[in-house]
Amino acid sequence: MQYQIEMIGYDAILIRFTDADNTQLLPLIYRLNQQLNNAVDLVPVIIDIIPSYQTLLISFNIIKIEPHQLINKIHVYVKQVLNSHTPASHQAFTTTADLIILPVCYHQSLAPDLAALSQHSALSIDAIINIHSSTIYSCYAIGFMPNFAYLGDVDKRIQIPRHAKPKAQVVAGSVGIADNQTAIYPKASPGGWQIIGQSPAALDTLAVGCQVKFNQISLDEFNHYHQKDQAS
Repeated sequence: MQYQIEMIGYDAILIRFTDADNTQLLPLIYRLNQQLNNAVDLVPVIIDIIPSYQTLLISFNIIKIEPHQLINKIHVYVKQVLNSHTPASHQAFTTTADLIILPVCYHQSLAPDLAALSQHSALSIDAIINIHSSTIYSCYAIGFMPNFAYLGDVDKRIQIPRHAKPKAQVVAGSVGIADNQTAIYPKASPGGWQIIGQSPAALDTLAVGCQVKFNQISLDEFNHYHQKDQAS
């Protein structure tokens, strides 16, 4: 597997893997992120590590280490992880990654784009809900806003492009689909994803490498979640 390390500005380094798909890269990036975060010789100099689909962005304290020294150290860790990365380790990752169950209400009052997805996919609304809620998704990245987790891969039968023109306001908790990804908006914001439901769940436990499954709940159950939150 090929990779590149390059400077981004004066105090950040980007590790980019170039010849594997996202499914293969997720466990590798997850393990490399853990290795770098736990490396005794790097903890004093690394400020933050941001993993994504094919990259890790590392910001560091340039006062404590020269860029070329850090790059040399990172090369060693990358090669260690690559040497230990096998199909068996990938299988071990998928079976041991944290599985988080998130409740979602797909009632059409909370799902303004569900009917459009039904028309686009030529599937019934019940079929779409069953497909979306029966898939186990991997968290490939956190971005756009805090706790916004990019989850994939969405079943090809229910993939749909994002809106050509983003909406001015998407309600917090909205569950959307954009092509092969699904996500929950952690707070109200503009957005262009196709909204097919809403979740009352807190999203601060989501992290790159975790797995997510959606659990369908009724509108009454959804309202009950909100009543509990307001009472607490």
